[in-house]
Amino acid sequence: MYKLSVPVNINTLHDADLPEFTETLRRAGAERIFLCGFFPFYRKDCYLYTIPDRLQYLISYFKSRGFAVGVWESSLGHGSPLAGVQEGEMLDTYQPIVGVDGMTVEAFCPLDDKFIEMFAEAIRKIATLKPDIIMLDDDYRLNVRKYTLGCCCDRHLAQLSELLGETINREQVEEAVFTGGENRLRTAWLKVQGESLLSFARRMRKAVDSVDPSIRLGCCMCYDTWDYDGTDGVALARAFAGNTKPFLRTIGAPYHDMHVQRRVEFTRMQAAWCRGEGVEVFSEGDVYPRPRYTVPSRQLELFDLALLATDETDGILKYMLDYNHGISYEKGYTLRHDRNKLLRDGIQKMFHGKKSVGVRVFDAMHKLEKSVFPTAFTPGIAREVQYGIEWSPAQDLLCENAISTTYERDGAYPVIVFGENARHIPEEALKNGAILDVVAAEILRERGIDTGLIKREKSAFLAERFTEEKEDIMLTPGVAVYRTELQNGARIKTVFTPDETAASYLYENGKGIRFYVFCTDMYETHPQSHWYFLSYHRQKHLTEAIKWLCGRPLPAVSLKNPWLYMQTKQSEDGSRLAVALYNVNADEIMDAEIVLDRPCGEIEFLNCSGTIFGNTVRLSGDIEPFGFAAFSVKFS
Repeated sequence: MYKLSVPVNINTLHDADLPEFTETLRRAGAERIFLCGFFPFYRKDCYLYTIPDRLQYLISYFKSRGFAVGVWESSLGHGSPLAGVQEGEMLDTYQPIVGVDGMTVEAFCPLDDKFIEMFAEAIRKIATLKPDIIMLDDDYRLNVRKYTLGCCCDRHLAQLSELLGETINREQVEEAVFTGGENRLRTAWLKVQGESLLSFARRMRKAVDSVDPSIRLGCCMCYDTWDYDGTDGVALARAFAGNTKPFLRTIGAPYHDMHVQRRVEFTRMQAAWCRGEGVEVFSEGDVYPRPRYTVPSRQLELFDLALLATDETDGILKYMLDYNHGISYEKGYTLRHDRNKLLRDGIQKMFHGKKSVGVRVFDAMHKLEKSVFPTAFTPGIAREVQYGIEWSPAQDLLCENAISTTYERDGAYPVIVFGENARHIPEEALKNGAILDVVAAEILRERGIDTGLIKREKSAFLAERFTEEKEDIMLTPGVAVYRTELQNGARIKTVFTPDETAASYLYENGKGIRFYVFCTDMYETHPQSHWYFLSYHRQKHLTEAIKWLCGRPLPAVSLKNPWLYMQTKQSEDGSRLAVALYNVNADEIMDAEIVLDRPCGEIEFLNCSGTIFGNTVRLSGDIEPFGFAAFSVKFS
C-alpha cells in the first residue's frame, strides 16, 4: 500500500482556511499529515509551550476528519542557514557538535545531559497532545554538516577514551579515521558515535512510553545515517519505535537535483537496505523551498511516479503545500498531483506485482570502518570524503544512460560495484558478471579474484578514445584516471590518449567470471565531472558489455535519448514486461524506439501510443520535457 503523507505548517493553518485545507488533502488522497513549524523545542517561545491548546485543537481537528496525524520537529539542529540563528542562540546552554577538524557547528551533541532532559520533556509534552506519530527531522545526525564530520566534543572523546582505555584527542581521531585501513580507533569512534544516537533515541522512546506507548516515534534519514554515524536507519528506527512499528523517511529529494532519477535510485537503495526488516519506509518528496518558481511540480511528480512504479517503498511524504504561505498562494503542486491521479492508477495496475529487472546495483551500508585511505594524512580530508556518502556513481552511470537497475539479489543480469563496495560484495554475486571501476578491480584482486588488473598508477591524460567509433572524448578536470598493467586476455575497449593505455576493458578469468572495467576511480571523480561518463558511445558500450557479461541482452534498450530514465519490471513467470520511460530533460524525446530482448505479441500503452515491429516498440509522437510514458507487453 503506497501511503500519501503531507506536511502542513501550523503557522499557515488559520481557522477560516481549515475547510479548504481539509478538502485539498482529501482530494489528493492523503491518509496522514505531519504538523510542523512548532519551532525548535529549545526555544523559549516554542509553540509547544506558548500555545499548547492550539496544537491540541489542530491535532484533534484533523484526526476527527479521518487523517492520521503526526508531529514533525527538528532535533539536534541543522547548523546551517536552513535553521537560521535559532541554534546559535543556545550555544552557551548546550554542548555544540565539534567536528573531527575542530570546527564547531550550531547543532547540539546527543550526549549532553541537559539537552537530553530538555528534549525528553518536550517529546513527553507532545505525546500528551495524542498525535499518532512523532517524527524528528534529518538533522538527527552527526555528519554532513558545514565543513565538518562527526562529533569530537569532550563528551564523545571521554567515552572513546574510556572504551579504548587510553586518553584520545581529536587530532588522533581525525588521523585514524581518514588514513590507512581498518584500525581499532576508527572502529571505536564509529561505535561511540552510533551509540550516542541510539541511546538518545531510546531515551526519547522512554519519554513517549511514559505517556502513551502506542504513539509511534522515529526520524528522517540523512546520507551519513547509513554509515558515518556509526549506526544505520534500521537500527535507529527500531530504537525510536520501542514496541510500535518502526518507520523512517528516506533521504534524497526532487529539490536536490533536477535529474530526479538520482534521488529515486538512492531512495530505492535505502528501501533495499530495509527490506525484510519490518520498517515502514516513505520517501522525501520535498521541493524546498516550495514555490514552483524554485522547483517545478513536474520534478516532484516524476519522483513520485517513479517510486510508485518500483513498488519498493511504502509511500511518500509529499510536500505539495507551500508551507511558508497560505493555502491559496501556491496551488500548482496539488493541481499537478490531482491531474496525475489516472496516471498513478494506471501505474499501479501495470507495474504492481512485477519484479524489477536489470543490472544489480551493489552499494553497502557500512563501508567506512574497512575503507582504505592514503597512508599520509591530509588536513581537511574529512570534507573531501563527504562526496562519497552523498551519491552513488554506479547508480548515476546506469540510470543516466537509460539502463534499468534492480536491487534484487537473485537476478540474471550483471552487478555493478565501484570503489570500497568491493570489500563487501560476496563472490557469489559476481556470477553473472560485474561492471567495476579500477578501485573495485584492485580490491577484488586483493581478495584473490582475478579481474585482469595487475597494478594501477594515478596518471593524467588528455582524452579517452573510442577506437571502434574513431572518436575522442576529452577528459575534464576532476576525472580520476589511472595507468594500468593488465593480464593477457584483457580486451581493451577504449584507450587514454596520447599514451594509448587502457581506459576500459573486458576480461574473463579462469573461473569463467566476466568483468567490464573502467580504469577510473569513480568515487574520487568529482560528482560535477561525472557527466563525462554520459555519451552515446558509452551507452552503446555498456549495453553491449552487459550482454557479453551475462549472455543475454537487457530487457529493454533505448539509445540516444539524453537523460531518459528507464525502469523495467517483469512478471513472475517472465511472460510480461512493463517498461516506464521518464524524460528528465528539457528536450522532447521524439519518436522513441525501445528494443526488447525478444519479440512481443500484445502491448498496452499508458500515457502514450505506438506500434510493435517484432521486438521493437516505436512510440508515436513525443515524450514531453519532464514527461512520462509506459507500456506493458506480453511475449509471443
